[in-house]
Amino acid sequence: MARYSYSRLDAYTTCPQKFRFQYLDRVRVDVGPSVEAFLGSRVHDALEWLYGQVQLGLTPRADEVLARYRQSWDAEWTDGVRIVRRGMTADAYRQAGVKCLELYCARHAPFDGEIVLGLEMPFSIALDEGTELHGFIDRLTKRDSDIYEVHDYKTSGTLPRPEEVARDVQAGLYALATRSRFPHAREIRLVWHYLRFDERLVTTRSPQALEALRSDTLRRIREIERATEFPPQESALCAWCEYFGICPAKGHRRVLEALPTNRRLGEPGAVLVDRLAKLRSELKETVARVEEEIAQVEEALVAYARDHGFAVVMGTESEATVTEEEALILPGAGDPDRAELEDRLRRLGLWESSVGVSLDKVKRLVREGDLSEAARGEILALARVEPKVTVRLRRRSAE
Repeated sequence: MARYSYSRLDAYTTCPQKFRFQYLDRVRVDVGPSVEAFLGSRVHDALEWLYGQVQLGLTPRADEVLARYRQSWDAEWTDGVRIVRRGMTADAYRQAGVKCLELYCARHAPFDGEIVLGLEMPFSIALDEGTELHGFIDRLTKRDSDIYEVHDYKTSGTLPRPEEVARDVQAGLYALATRSRFPHAREIRLVWHYLRFDERLVTTRSPQALEALRSDTLRRIREIERATEFPPQESALCAWCEYFGICPAKGHRRVLEALPTNRRLGEPGAVLVDRLAKLRSELKETVARVEEEIAQVEEALVAYARDHGFAVVMGTESEATVTEEEALILPGAGDPDRAELEDRLRRLGLWESSVGVSLDKVKRLVREGDLSEAARGEILALARVEPKVTVRLRRRSAE
C-alpha cells in the first residue's frame, strides 16, 4: 500500500528536488527548524493543551494558555532554530505567538458550543485499492448533532483571499477524510484560523468537488510515481529550505559567497555566465537591428515594384515576389465583437465546422465555403478588410 500525505504531495509541487531529498533519498541534514515553523509548533502546542482542558470540562484562562506557550517556547528553543528574515529576532517571533494566542482567547473564550472529537487527530483514507492518504487534523469538532468542523491554525504573516482558501488542497483533503469517517454528516465546514489577523475563514466542499479532488490527487500521485527526474524549482521559499546547503541550484552561490568580494568576478563559472549574458544581449540587439533594416528594405522594394508595375523583382541570385491583396480581418480574442461572431456561427450551424473558433477556417468558409449570401453577409458584417502586402524571397532558378 503506497502511503501519501498532503506534506509529501506539496513538497513535490513546490520543488521536486526537495521531494527527492526528503522522501526518496531520505537525506539527513544537520539544520534546525526555521523560526516560523518553530513558532507554529509552539502555538499549536498551546492550543492543543487548551482544548485538551476543554475536553476535561474545564475552561482555561488566557493567562494559563500563554503560560503554557511560554513554557513550551523556552523548553524547546535552541540556537539551531534558523532566523532567515533580516532584522527579525527570536523575541519578536515569540511575541508574535503571544499576540496570536491573546487574540484567539479573546475571541473564542469560554470555548464552548461544540464537542471536541479529536486533537491532532490522525486519519487515513484509501484513494484506491493501492493508495492511501494519511495525515493529522489540528482539531475536529461537532455541533448541532450532524455538522462537523475541521479547524486548522495558521501563524502565517500573509492573509489569503477567500477564493484562495476555497481552492486550498489541504482543506479539501481534510474534508475528504472527514466525509469518509462521518458519511452521515449533513455539513462539513473547514475553519481556517489565521491567528495573526484574528480572521476565521470558513469554506465547504461539494460532493462533486471532493470527487474531483480525489481524482486529481491520484493523478498527481501517479505523476510522482512515474517521475525519473526531480529538478530543483527555485522560489522565494528557498531561503527557508532545510536542504539549501546541499541543493544543486544553490551550490555555485555558496562557492561565490565563500570567496572574498574582490575574487568573485574572476571565478570561472561567474566569468562564463557573464560572457554568455553579454553575447545573448548582443545577439538580441543585432537581431532587432537586422529586423528593422529588413522592414525598411521590404518597404522600399514594395514601392519599387508598385512604381514599375512589377510582380517579381530580380536579384543576382534571388528573386522577390511582391503580392498585394485585401485581407479579411475577423474579431479575435479580446475583441468586443468576438462573442457576437461566435453567437452568429452557432445560430448559422457553423460552429462545429469552424472548430470553435478557428479564424482561418471561418475565413475559408467565407471565401470558398458553400454559404448562402445571407450567412456570408452576417459574418462579413463583423469583419473588416485591410490591404496586405507579402514579399516572398527565393533563390533564382537556373535559366
